[in-house]
Amino acid sequence: MLESLKRFHNVKSFREFFTLLTWQDIEKVAAIPLFLFLVSPFIFFWHVTINNGWTFHMTISTIQLITFVLGATVLLCTFVKQRIEQFSLRSIAGDRMPQLLFLAMALLILISTLVNGFTSLALHGDSYRDESVFSFWCYILCYYGCASVIRSTRLKSVLFNAFLIGSTFISAAALLDKSGILSIWHFHFVQWKGTMAAVFYQYNHFAYYLLIAVMLSAVLALYAESRVLQLLYLLAFALHTATLVINGTRGCYLAVLCTLFLTFLLLLKTNRSRLKRFWIVLTVFVAASMTGILCNPGFIGRFSRLLMDFSNIIMQDEQAAYAGSHRWTLWKLTLGYIAEKPLLGWGTEGIGERLELESQDNDRPHCEYLQYAAFYGIPTALVYITALVSIFRKAWKQVKELPPVSIAALLTGAAYLISAVFGNTMFYTAPYLFIMLGLGFQSSLPDRASAQK
Repeated sequence: MLESLKRFHNVKSFREFFTLLTWQDIEKVAAIPLFLFLVSPFIFFWHVTINNGWTFHMTISTIQLITFVLGATVLLCTFVKQRIEQFSLRSIAGDRMPQLLFLAMALLILISTLVNGFTSLALHGDSYRDESVFSFWCYILCYYGCASVIRSTRLKSVLFNAFLIGSTFISAAALLDKSGILSIWHFHFVQWKGTMAAVFYQYNHFAYYLLIAVMLSAVLALYAESRVLQLLYLLAFALHTATLVINGTRGCYLAVLCTLFLTFLLLLKTNRSRLKRFWIVLTVFVAASMTGILCNPGFIGRFSRLLMDFSNIIMQDEQAAYAGSHRWTLWKLTLGYIAEKPLLGWGTEGIGERLELESQDNDRPHCEYLQYAAFYGIPTALVYITALVSIFRKAWKQVKELPPVSIAALLTGAAYLISAVFGNTMFYTAPYLFIMLGLGFQSSLPDRASAQK
């Protein structure tokens, strides 16, 4: 690091500064906020252990401030560096189309907020979810922007391994607490009695975190070159899968099932030599799931209820209102609100009071896609979906050249997007999606000095 700083000691112009600035320098700066967020539950665990007045919001708000500053710096440096290396604006725009779409989304969010007003909720978010306009900008611009700059497979592996070490610690601690072997007092601040939420406010939020850990460890186990690493990833995969089942969240478990199926189809199409290892991963998944079910027999009953919910919806039974833990009612009401203000929506948290009153259940729709449309309008939601499609479309075109770490990131992001049909964004879970999408991004521009190291 000191050697890097010495290079800039006698810099006399901006052009000279950006000429001396290497892509490795930019990537290292970009990795700082990503690393801090990926290990944020572990950081919070130690903060609250030392200071019982510390909150997860305090940890994330500090990281978010760092992300805003470093994210803006990284994006500026990336653009200027590419221009100095004589990449045309057209080639940059074509390569960074998802980032441009996220920028368009940010502008639409700003316009919606100008129309609906910079309310306290828009500026600060509510006290529970802590998502303001600036939070959403940070997700789609800074977290994604920093992650998409990193091309070094070594650096991506470091970030993934840091996340899995932290998530393994949190999952093991949650299981010890749940079993009664080791009671962890700050795991019981706000979680519902009988549920397992670890450091998170609610067990569904913990499930989002586990979902990331399950899919990331599964795909890394598929592609690990070392037998030792493969075994470690499989052990992490088994631990997180069992924890997810014991946690009891249906949506995230279904998302894992769907993404494992997508992984199988991907291997079938592009890399059949990995299919043998896929069956090992699937066997571990089944065994870990059965272990979790033995510890939480009620998990099977939740899926029986899901089938009943589908039947009630199809038959238009009066019980359909309760389908998906009231999600059917929340979705129908939210669609009505979207129809009332389709262009610019109701603003950040703008439907909350009305939805909670009319549904008598919750102040958010429990579908992230409907949430974006209700908050900021249908055009914003469509731009968001288009950005997501463009990321995976670009990846599919490059799939044979993508390194395993990028494939792991994209499949993990896909799992989150499937589970997002049933969930809400949250200040300490939503950034995982944009980090994974960014780390899965692979530039089409000519290789730079840091490429593929």
